[in-house]
Amino acid sequence: MQPFAPLGRNLDHRGQKCSYSPGDTDTTDCPADATWHILWTTELDNGFACDPHMAVARERFVFVDSHQVGPDCGMPGRVWHYTQKRCLHPDEPSTRRAAVALLEPAAGARQDGAQQ
Repeated sequence: MQPFAPLGRNLDHRGQKCSYSPGDTDTTDCPADATWHILWTTELDNGFACDPHMAVARERFVFVDSHQVGPDCGMPGRVWHYTQKRCLHPDEPSTRRAAVALLEPAAGARQDGAQQ
């Protein structure tokens, strides 16, 4: 069994619906409201899940982090805050740069492993 979730197509998450979709088609999308936000990969691939589908994700897949859906989860430019277990949307560009800098690996290291 593959331990990584199939990421599927990009969906519009502004309505924060569950992104579980067996077969990855519009006709099989889960219609439930999302209650969980899941960070699938370190490349920031993420999705949303209702309570039953979050239980499935926990049983079947590995993922980086998760937290309950909050008001900033679907917003462009939001930052995943690991220690506070939520997304936040910085209100100033300087705040966003500082938040991103905190999430970056040590100086000189790249998350994708490539040489700088």
